[in-house]
Amino acid sequence: MPWLYLGPLASAVRSVGPTIAGSLANKEYELVSASSFRFLNLVAAPVKALARSSPRLNAALWDVQYKLGLWDYLDDGTAAGRELAEVIEQYAPQASILDLGCGTSANLPLGPGTYRRYHGVDISAKAIKRARMLKRPHATYETADILTYAPQETYDAILLREVIYYLPPAQVSGFLARLSGFLAPGGVIVIQVWAGERSPGLIAAIEGSALPVVLEKTLELDPGHPTVYLLGGQPPVAV
Repeated sequence: MPWLYLGPLASAVRSVGPTIAGSLANKEYELVSASSFRFLNLVAAPVKALARSSPRLNAALWDVQYKLGLWDYLDDGTAAGRELAEVIEQYAPQASILDLGCGTSANLPLGPGTYRRYHGVDISAKAIKRARMLKRPHATYETADILTYAPQETYDAILLREVIYYLPPAQVSGFLARLSGFLAPGGVIVIQVWAGERSPGLIAAIEGSALPVVLEKTLELDPGHPTVYLLGGQPPVAV
């Protein structure tokens, strides 16, 4: 993952809301929660900018987050993870998979025999250590910054699961176009984006890569759940 994200802290602030009874109390909670969320984002902005300039600091900050367990809630094998695995199997059966920004990878429940090979990459050494403990069959892992990572082989599916909106916005289009050069023939780039992050700027950046959108699908068919974009092939060659 490319930089520090304080989302889990904001989520923790929000999570106590449903236990408050009464409309007045709920309203007060919403105001406090919104204020806390804005404060966390305000604090995160300069930290993100600093981390972006130093891969070593960036890695250290992600290691701290994993050590504190801020991302543990992702490791429960959610329905969205199972649906995503089904999408991968449908569009890239028996795939060799490159998972960029993989975290611990526990929330991608790939079934035995549904893929040929899996390689997970993350900037956090602690996340990669936990990923290896899963003992996923036919899997390897590597600690690296995905912005500069260059695979030594091609893949049928390159995954960016809840990762792309942590990238510097101005680099997203070029990053996706570069990744297309590491796809095997007929391969796809799979981008998973949470509902709250589906901004016009992000969609424009995806479209700016000039890669064809093979699929756009909301997982779990319910508002608030993530959307998956499949991008295929090399960008068109200018004539």
